[in-house]
Amino acid sequence: MYTYGQFVQVVRASLPRFAKHWLNPEQDQAVAAPPHPPTFIVAGPGAGKTTVLVLRTLKLILVDRIPPAGIVATTFTRKAAAELRSRVLSWGYCILSYLIHSETDPARLQWVRSLDMNLIRTGTLDSLSEQFLADCRQPGEIVPATIEGFLAKSLMRRHALFPNGRFRNADLKQLLLNLGLTSNRNSGFSDELCAVMTVADRIRHDAINLATYAPKSAGHQVLCDAIADYLIYLEQNHLADFGRLESLVLDRLRQNRLTQVVSQHKALLIDEFQDTNYLQEQIYLELCRQSRASLTVVGDDDQSIFRFRGATVEIFANFNNRITGALGPQWQPTLINLYRNYRSTERIVRFCQHFIGVDPVYQAARVPQKPSLIACAPHANDAARNVPILGMFRRDMETLAKDLTSFLWDVFRGNGRLITCDGVTYRIWRSAPDGDFGDGVLLAYSVRETAGNRARLPLLTRRELNSRGVRTFNPRGRKLAAIQEVQQLLGLALDCIDPNGHVLAKITSMARADRSTLTDWIQEGRRWTQGNPRPGGLADFVHHWQRRTVGAGSGMTTWPREWPLLELIFTLTTWFPIFQTDPEGQVYLEAIARTIAEAGQMSSYGARLVFGGQHEDNSVREAIRTIFEPIAQGAVDVDEEIMPYVPRNYFPIMTIHQAKGLEFPLVIVDVGSDFRTNHASQRRSRAPTAGDAVHRVEDDVVNYCAIGRLRTRRSSLDRAWDDLRRLYFVAFSRPQNVLLLVGLTTVIRQPRPMPCIAAGALSGGGQGLTFVPAAQWSTTCPANTVALI
Repeated sequence: MYTYGQFVQVVRASLPRFAKHWLNPEQDQAVAAPPHPPTFIVAGPGAGKTTVLVLRTLKLILVDRIPPAGIVATTFTRKAAAELRSRVLSWGYCILSYLIHSETDPARLQWVRSLDMNLIRTGTLDSLSEQFLADCRQPGEIVPATIEGFLAKSLMRRHALFPNGRFRNADLKQLLLNLGLTSNRNSGFSDELCAVMTVADRIRHDAINLATYAPKSAGHQVLCDAIADYLIYLEQNHLADFGRLESLVLDRLRQNRLTQVVSQHKALLIDEFQDTNYLQEQIYLELCRQSRASLTVVGDDDQSIFRFRGATVEIFANFNNRITGALGPQWQPTLINLYRNYRSTERIVRFCQHFIGVDPVYQAARVPQKPSLIACAPHANDAARNVPILGMFRRDMETLAKDLTSFLWDVFRGNGRLITCDGVTYRIWRSAPDGDFGDGVLLAYSVRETAGNRARLPLLTRRELNSRGVRTFNPRGRKLAAIQEVQQLLGLALDCIDPNGHVLAKITSMARADRSTLTDWIQEGRRWTQGNPRPGGLADFVHHWQRRTVGAGSGMTTWPREWPLLELIFTLTTWFPIFQTDPEGQVYLEAIARTIAEAGQMSSYGARLVFGGQHEDNSVREAIRTIFEPIAQGAVDVDEEIMPYVPRNYFPIMTIHQAKGLEFPLVIVDVGSDFRTNHASQRRSRAPTAGDAVHRVEDDVVNYCAIGRLRTRRSSLDRAWDDLRRLYFVAFSRPQNVLLLVGLTTVIRQPRPMPCIAAGALSGGGQGLTFVPAAQWSTTCPANTVALI
């Protein structure tokens, strides 16, 4: 209905951000590309891929006349999907509003008024799969209920590992150990459960036939039997985890049972395609085969960091051959490279380009002939903001934490940190009047605050900042069961529902360590009660619960017949300010609440306490076994994505994986604070000498899946190095203004630095980074030079 030129004029007239400047040539080419053949966009960090994806979606509607209901746009995470949808709707309706007020052609105006941008389908493939199955449900057919991590683990535990004593099987334990999924040290049942779930996901992601894979060894047979029982239970009870959900969609596509979806489907746009697994690729290909839809894929192989979740970067790197091999030569994609970076300063961009290109062994794993990144941000060449790459390395972690905190304090509370290099003094300071600690971030391979009994940099930094009155946001820093306030809250709940612990005492099959943990929680709760926390009355509340009597002011005349456990938990938070006002505390509370809600789905009592007679003990017992015990075992993960907003006066600490897709004015990357000695246990995270667990599993299944040979063209050792290089490339490309590398001096000492990829180690030996005192740094130094402060 509109030409592309008219579309550009409308966008620039209706969206202020494009009024002065339109897209760069590569972005414009990606948006303007015709619906067919496929458009393959390789987008480097900060290259504006979301902008391109949104504008291309709107162009497909307004220029190519693809109805909104015929467009599916998918990305890797819920957060990214929400952002994509928000921008599509906000820009889309701004454009439609402009056209409605400016269009003079009656036919066009009528057509524009008929467009409903809300009909565009956006989401993760998992959420879209749920929609597809529901939309195409046959009469009398039950759509499976979707389950997530904790509930899936609980079902695997109860219906696959406990039957026949599989959790005690020596062959299974040895197999998990051989694959690197567990270790001889500190591996408990929760670790083995997670390991089995990892393989169960791999079975679906790679479309492996259990009957073919099982005979490989006695351990494989036990493992496959457990996974088979788990999948049978899901099917018989109309449940689906994400792996089964996607498997069902592919099966029903091939059986022509999703005709409503296929007939409506006109365009498919896939973001973060580098993190696609084989099962997901097959869904996309089958959708395209049946619908002949327009296809746009966006991603960057250099930013593929989710191999541990099944991502197969080789699918992205070989997209051309794979799609033409599956669908025919008419599907030969048009390659467009987005390499202009609009996020970072020139020195950061040049440093990132050097880091990703310096190791000759890694280059064979990349998409061929990728152009170098070019810094194009408005501030990229601003002399005052084009700070050298900085490094802060100290002999011990405690000193590092103190000096790092002092640096942060100067930047966000003081008058800035002055650094002089080559006669130029740079002032690192909060750039905006409302700048605060939330404008910085500490990124690390792991954000766990302790390793055994040893405090790690995240904890030491938390303590130093707390001493200055600054709070941190690192909800993944501690296991849920190790957080004192969580122990107190759950201990009080246990004391309320099971007075004197008589039900707990009758559970003879519980592991001694788990029983001890729950008993310790009860004691923690009682100590908290003795302190009479505000607003007071906690001891009376617990007393009435234990006696099942109604307290004054409760509004009840008799004790109810049943009580939701979740309601008890929320009531107890009255005496815990952390769960009411602290962002981390709210994440912990949500993790507990989700655990209770998910447990209720498989519980005969629905996570409710039923009072009187045998039901009381049974409902309490079930709550202990399905809720309290799994938390004590460490089977419940903390998901910080539930916090849509964290106060800007909190300093965030994140894993590099968490930071994917984010940007900050100041980024601090921990490249080696843990590496005091050249210990073998650390090499997997700094300079591997063998493949990690995920690479061993890939090697183990190579002959049992269609994707195996392509994935293992590179050795497991090379893949381990590849993954670390990609991980730190993502970390180094997050900052807008300042990149600071931190660690111990062991990884930069001369003449023999401890090998560490993030500090410059190359897989074939040698160093790719140079570290010099800031006073010796000059503008003539190569891009790989770090100025030490």
